[in-house]
Amino acid sequence: MRSRTIREGSVGLLIVAGLAVFGGLVVWISGISFSRKSYKFIVNFGNAAGMQVGASVSYRGVQVGRITNIEPGTNGVNVTVEIDDPGLLIPRKVQVEANQSGLIGATNVDIMPLGQLPATAQSLTPFGAQCNSSLVICEEDQINGDVGSTFADLLRNGNRIVELYADPAFFEKINSLAENASNAARDVSELSKEMTQLSRIVRQEVAGLSKATNAVTSAANQTSSLIGLATSSISSTSQEYSQTAKELNQLITSANQLLVSNRGNLVTTLDSISQASQDLRVLTSNLTITANQVNSAVYQTDVSQMLRNLENLSANAAQASANLRNVSNTLNSPTNLLVLQQTLDSARVTFENAQKITADLDDLTGDPAFRRNVKDLVNGLSGLVSSTEQLQQQALISQQLEALNTAIDTASSNDPAKTVSIPKSPPKIDPPKIDPIAPADQKLQPNQEKQMFKLLPPAPRKSVK
Repeated sequence: MRSRTIREGSVGLLIVAGLAVFGGLVVWISGISFSRKSYKFIVNFGNAAGMQVGASVSYRGVQVGRITNIEPGTNGVNVTVEIDDPGLLIPRKVQVEANQSGLIGATNVDIMPLGQLPATAQSLTPFGAQCNSSLVICEEDQINGDVGSTFADLLRNGNRIVELYADPAFFEKINSLAENASNAARDVSELSKEMTQLSRIVRQEVAGLSKATNAVTSAANQTSSLIGLATSSISSTSQEYSQTAKELNQLITSANQLLVSNRGNLVTTLDSISQASQDLRVLTSNLTITANQVNSAVYQTDVSQMLRNLENLSANAAQASANLRNVSNTLNSPTNLLVLQQTLDSARVTFENAQKITADLDDLTGDPAFRRNVKDLVNGLSGLVSSTEQLQQQALISQQLEALNTAIDTASSNDPAKTVSIPKSPPKIDPPKIDPIAPADQKLQPNQEKQMFKLLPPAPRKSVK
């Protein structure tokens, strides 16, 4: 019984909770607010443009309310707008538009103020006597609105555009416009070509004019410098002329005095001079004839020699040109060119191999260990040669000693009473030769010295009487 009561109570509580949640959702969706008070005003539109109750109302792009009622009239549509925030003051000078947006084309009311609300109106409220209708929109006020962009207008404008494009006159105008544009472009291209030619011609003329200007400037500079030089030379010449005139005056005065004092001597001298001039004239005529003869002979000789030299020179030049032509033909033949190319390739390969060999030799000779090994090898070979010579000398000494011992043994066995003849001088033993290539401080080894002592003959003994 008790469990049944609990189950029934739980079911009742769940039902009550569900009803409460449903009511809250309804209140939230309806926008009913119990804590604050909203205010309403009416907007007159010429066309509803698809507006519906519950559509959003935006102020400066922010949603601030919704549409609560739509009443169609004879001259328009009265739309009641509810603002949720009672503290939001909307200026009287506003622009109210009904615009469609979104994928489904929902119509919203957008309110955009046309000015700033003065600071004195910040303390007003949209309710009752505390509201000033000339500054802000009060509750139950009526304002006019406009229909903004709608899909119907878009379709209507699209139809107009389609009709405009379908008009044959419009196509003719477009064709004529295209033809005019092409003609204008052609004219512009021709004009640009002409302008290019004109600019080239102007550039050439300007270049010639600049050259002429430079030439005129240089000529003017040269003329001015020449004028300055002429002026200075004229001034110096005038000074020289004045000085010369003074000197001429002095000379004339002196000549007059000299003529007066030496008139007789002058007459005699003039006679002598006239006679001498006649003699000189005769001598000059003779010299002229002789010089003409000599010149004619020299000229003939020189011309003939010159002609021969020129002929030889032309022959040598022709031979040289023929030789050069033969050499050029020989060098230009494909076979010679191929041979030269092969020779150059072979020389290049040979040089590369020589370079590689030189590099390898540099690597070998530049290695200190290699040089040290070569030096040790040379020293060892020199020591080996010296040891070979010493062995040969020791073998010769041993043969001589064996022969001497054999002779002594034979003599002692034949006549023991006789004394053994001792040679006056021991056999000559040549000192060991040292190879000049070996180091200077080379000496015999201890075992070699012992062998040398063993090979020496025994000391001589006196005979027993």
